[in-house]
Amino acid sequence: MSDDIIIKQAVSQTDINDFIKLPWAIYRNDPCWVPPLIAEQRKMLDIGKNAFFEHARAAYFLAQRNGQNIGRITAHIDDNSNEFHKEKCGFFGFFECIDDQNAAQAQFTAAGNWLKEQGMDTIRGPFNFTTNDTAGLLIDAFDSPPVIEMTYNPPYYPKLIEGCGLVKAIDFYAYFFDVEKMDGRRVRLLAERVERKGITFRSIDKSKFAQEVKIFKEVYNQAWSHNWGFVPLTEHEIDHYAENFKDIVDADFVIFAFDGEKPVGSLWALPDYNYVIKKLNGKMGPLEMIKFLWHKRKITHARVMTAGVVRDYQHRGIEAGLISRVFENGLKKGYRTGELSWVLENNVMMNRLAEAVGSKIYKTYRVYEKRI
Repeated sequence: MSDDIIIKQAVSQTDINDFIKLPWAIYRNDPCWVPPLIAEQRKMLDIGKNAFFEHARAAYFLAQRNGQNIGRITAHIDDNSNEFHKEKCGFFGFFECIDDQNAAQAQFTAAGNWLKEQGMDTIRGPFNFTTNDTAGLLIDAFDSPPVIEMTYNPPYYPKLIEGCGLVKAIDFYAYFFDVEKMDGRRVRLLAERVERKGITFRSIDKSKFAQEVKIFKEVYNQAWSHNWGFVPLTEHEIDHYAENFKDIVDADFVIFAFDGEKPVGSLWALPDYNYVIKKLNGKMGPLEMIKFLWHKRKITHARVMTAGVVRDYQHRGIEAGLISRVFENGLKKGYRTGELSWVLENNVMMNRLAEAVGSKIYKTYRVYEKRI
């Protein structure tokens, strides 16, 4: 490790500001990077404003050389995750670094040491902070911007992380689809079959948003409970995510499935607001809000963020019914393309469904881990 690299724990407000703004130096000449909204980053890192910290703790680190910030990383522990999975795993996230192996090694050493001091035996990531936030490292297809709530990084990041001794834990896939070219008839036939068996579908009612979000939580904590990396959402976390997404949710892009009055499935999609956010350079003042409202009318790309069915109702075609509804709604509103992400590489059912309707894997994200 080079002696001229200093690792500093970011504690003061000035340090946190430096931590948030470091990516602007890393991605200065990268046309695919989408600058995050600075205010949202501050809220996310604030232990008093992010519900995650009700059951978690974290340390933020900056790497410096000659007084210049050249890297950053978080080390964090989710007590709910460790309790649910019966392990002693710590996580890293928000990783950024110049193309310098010594700088990367210094960051991972600092993060690993902090986690080890807290009693952890494994480091895993990147998670910013959980699988419910942005997660995974892009390992291919660096030639296009990320969609909303997906990560992006330079092509040299996998080399840096693997050079620090971390190995693959699991991959996530992102599927690209062109709605007009997909096998909509096959999906629709599957949807009609489950409807004949009494399953009904409807869009979210935004006038009852709080109650509707509780339905999503009920489905989510059942449908995803056997997925890799799953951690049950708490009530406060649901409220936190609901607050963040309420104003940008399109009701036609959130679909529920019911068996009578019982919620058995849900799909949550969003217009790809990154198309607009990319133009704001991290700010959201009055001028940026005008830009946002003007440019969002031109969005024709969407992201299907989550689609799940409770365990006893899986393999009945309900997933196809959810997807069919959102595709139909999207076409009516002028949406032509989208991304289904992310899908675990070992989620056989969702991968088969995605391929069956004509979507293709076009990006891969990786989670790494290492014993510490």
